[in-house]
Amino acid sequence: MIEESALVVACEEGFAIVETQAQAACGGCQAKSGCSTSVISGLFRRRRNRLKVLNPIQAVPGQQVIIGLQEQALVSISLVAYLLPLLSLLLGAIGLQEAAAQWQWHGGELASIIGGLSGLTLGLYLLKRFSHRHAYDPSYQAVILRQAPGIQFS
Repeated sequence: MIEESALVVACEEGFAIVETQAQAACGGCQAKSGCSTSVISGLFRRRRNRLKVLNPIQAVPGQQVIIGLQEQALVSISLVAYLLPLLSLLLGAIGLQEAAAQWQWHGGELASIIGGLSGLTLGLYLLKRFSHRHAYDPSYQAVILRQAPGIQFS
């Protein structure tokens, strides 16, 4: 389970809206004081992300909590979100280019562009359908695991 600290900002039926603070990827590194990447990331304001999570512990606004998401859910969502549009773009471009060659149409590059854009559009549509279908699936939903006293948000 992947865990993150969060602050509850609102509650709804069975859900809570939580706010997490985006961390620099190298925040825990031993060499962060001498690293230019750490210095550059420190120049930018930290974003706060809001998420709607399951609230089985009945957390209340203002409460600091630990939220979690199953690793398998994160891997599945990441694969679908990144690979589906990319593969559909590539298959659309290659498919229409091959069809143009089969039909002896000499606009091969234009066919690849049109096929790629069509495939990308189809891939994004399928991604949207996947997202809507699994929006309330508990296995893909982040959940509040427990209270987290002592965590401070800046």
